[in-house]
Amino acid sequence: MPANRFRLHLIGSLTAVCLLALFMVYLPAQVSTSQSRSGARVDESAPVDIVVQGALDSELRPLLAALEDKRELQLAAWTFWRGRIAGQNVVISRTEVGPINAVAATVLATTNFRPRLIINQGTAGANDADLKFFDIIAGESTVDYGAFHSEPAKAGEGIQLSRSSPMSHRLRLEGKKLVPFQSFPGDEEILKMTLAAKYTHGRVLKGVIGSAFEFNREIDRLLWVRRTFGASSEDMESAFAAGAAVGFKTRFLAIRIISDSEFNAPQIQGVAGEYCAALVLDVIKHWFSQGQQQRWSTCLTR
Repeated sequence: MPANRFRLHLIGSLTAVCLLALFMVYLPAQVSTSQSRSGARVDESAPVDIVVQGALDSELRPLLAALEDKRELQLAAWTFWRGRIAGQNVVISRTEVGPINAVAATVLATTNFRPRLIINQGTAGANDADLKFFDIIAGESTVDYGAFHSEPAKAGEGIQLSRSSPMSHRLRLEGKKLVPFQSFPGDEEILKMTLAAKYTHGRVLKGVIGSAFEFNREIDRLLWVRRTFGASSEDMESAFAAGAAVGFKTRFLAIRIISDSEFNAPQIQGVAGEYCAALVLDVIKHWFSQGQQQRWSTCLTR
């Protein structure tokens, strides 16, 4: 290749590399900010006030309808929508169904959005015979009722739940000593707000929310879960999202609506998820208003 042509080819190649490098540096800056309808620049890298989780689209509709300036974010197999509710930064997370999805979505939410609070909400089945469909359980704690060990039994001696006892999850908090958790506590402040919320479709009650990758329809097994783990309801995500939140020292509350009960209403009520999400929307708006009042009071007393 002639020397002049080689020099031109080299200069062209270097120019292309430099332009590509500039593009790669510039792109994240463009992705990390967006413009709201009001024209204000929104910093996508800033922490959010709250992440609200739901496994199914039907459990998210009222929340997504209320989310202003929403932007959809796809992180691997999990979908998030970021926007504002009552002027505050909110992320709605479709976790999908089951423990693996719940943990993965919670880890992604905490590492990418750094929320002050996570609420996991949606539908559940009843373990308590006194619960009716559309009753809502606010989780004073969540428990993995699939975590148990059994006593030895020989072949032919059958399967007996009475030989099984609960096991604890263990988290090495801050990389130090392993801490056992037989259940995960709910955030007391948001729990109180949830119990005080206005709700017309049923009762709002405090209770233990159970989770496992199971769909139980045997009355005796439901009663065993209630008796052994204290669970009022059962779903497939809450306790696993709670455990991940504890590992990240993030405030957490599970809120679940009874969509079906083998004791008195075995048919799943499809609208239940929307009723729960509507209540959660009221709760977070109230939480935001309380926070704004506290900030104003602090400013006035300075």
